[in-house]
Amino acid sequence: MGVNEIRRGDVVLVRVPGRYQGPPVLRRVIGKGGDHVESDGARVVVNGKQLDEPYVRRDELSSAAAPYEVRVPYGRLFLLGDNRGNSNDSRFSLDEQSGSVTASGVLGRVREGFVVPPMVLATGGLGLVLALVGAGLWTGGTTARRDRRPLAAAPPRPAA
Repeated sequence: MGVNEIRRGDVVLVRVPGRYQGPPVLRRVIGKGGDHVESDGARVVVNGKQLDEPYVRRDELSSAAAPYEVRVPYGRLFLLGDNRGNSNDSRFSLDEQSGSVTASGVLGRVREGFVVPPMVLATGGLGLVLALVGAGLWTGGTTARRDRRPLAAAPPRPAA
């Protein structure tokens, strides 16, 4: 995914091996190359305009987030997590390229209003039905086999 396909406000799946350990993470694009991003620790301003961020829970803002002011290098993105009180994002790596990550680390973008195609739902539903039928047949077969086994060994016959 190229940097020109990514917009401010997009939620992206990103892999940054040196920064985020483990699987890729979801982060929101706050700034792109050339943008001036600043924050007083509570509100975020990009290119002189305060962001309206209804997706951020204000009651969970991290007290560890210090004020910052950066210029995002070209070809890079400034990313913040929506759960600001518990997000390892660009704020905590300001000494590395102004906290930005390379746009080439973006694996994909979350799409709003994405509707699952009916065929996928039908296939998933059919898979569930088949799994339940298979479980029923397995249980029935196990029970039937158990019923055919002798319950106890016959007592030994007395010697004549």
